[in-house]
Amino acid sequence: MALEDEVRKGGDAAQVLDSTVFLEARKHVLDGIERQMCSVPLADQTMHTRLIVMRQCWDALEKYLEQIKQTGEIAEFQLTQQEERKKRFQIFG
Repeated sequence: MALEDEVRKGGDAAQVLDSTVFLEARKHVLDGIERQMCSVPLADQTMHTRLIVMRQCWDALEKYLEQIKQTGEIAEFQLTQQEERKKRFQIFG
């Protein structure tokens, strides 16, 4: 994938992660999982397992978005470095 595409996708991921709607959804989902974990009887192993899997899925989603964001930041840094090199060579050329 081109660096410009990675920068764009990283920006999209950052917008999602920083958006009020996502932050509210995150709180709602995680609070709901925690509330259910506290209310499920200890003997209900199946439900506890499902809740753990739900939490792991949510964590995987957040980690994926964070990874895309960071990849975009790195790509943006690389593009900046490339532009600076081009400018330096134009000065000496």
